[in-house]
Amino acid sequence: MKKAQIIAIGFIGLGLLDSLITFAFPIDFTYVHYSFVPHLVFIGTLVYTVDKPWLNRILISMVIGLGFDLLFAQMFPMNMILFALFGYLAGWIYEHMHREGSLFLIFLGCAFLYDLIPYIIYFMINHSPSLDTWFYKIESLTLLADLISILFLMYIQQVMSRFFMIRQYRERKQTTKKLNQIKTSRK
Repeated sequence: MKKAQIIAIGFIGLGLLDSLITFAFPIDFTYVHYSFVPHLVFIGTLVYTVDKPWLNRILISMVIGLGFDLLFAQMFPMNMILFALFGYLAGWIYEHMHREGSLFLIFLGCAFLYDLIPYIIYFMINHSPSLDTWFYKIESLTLLADLISILFLMYIQQVMSRFFMIRQYRERKQTTKKLNQIKTSRK
């Protein structure tokens, strides 16, 4: 399988896992019970695009956000815009910080802002709930789930990059071996 196919299947899997978790643990918009919102696709997008060139980050994030909007019936252009914005922002911050350890904090900050911006828009329209209620009932567990998701997806990204590097090395080695066989057979 090609790298692009594996990545596409991975994002589809993350989207299905997002919807399965949301179905199993529904979000309580009455703010009576605690609930959380999984952000596997969003965090996966950040992890995948953070080291790409700026235009690629924006375009890849927009496409993934558009697919997320179309498949999961959210506010239509909201995820596409937010994915592109945070895809660019995470990469820009990472380029200027030059520290591998800061990636975790960048992703966590983007995940928090990804929730905060729609909350502010909703609050301006509806004037409920209060910020402390929202943070206490939904966002606190969401941030905990995001912590686990970030660690998991960063680990998966490292494993996959190592897998593709080993695969590329083996293909290069096999090509070199074939070229050497062709050279020796001509002599």
